[in-house]
Amino acid sequence: MGRGRRRSGFSLGMRATILTWSAISGLILGVFAGTLLFATLLLGGELVPSVAPRLAGRVRVVVAVISFVIIPVVGAIVGWLEGRLKLQ
Repeated sequence: MGRGRRRSGFSLGMRATILTWSAISGLILGVFAGTLLFATLLLGGELVPSVAPRLAGRVRVVVAVISFVIIPVVGAIVGWLEGRLKLQ
């Protein structure tokens, strides 16, 4: 019950290229989504000045990490998974 050869006509280099570009496009979309999230929350924080400045600073750091690290990494993983689906 071992794996046989794949039926797709893609060579190993072509498969790697498709997976890489899919992951890169997911990363780029994740950066766009993270930037949009960060900008929205930054503007929202400026429109509500009653929030304590220390709390606003802490929230900004957390939102920045989520926006510029976690969301792009998740986007890259989803892009890689999409590339795997393309190759099946």
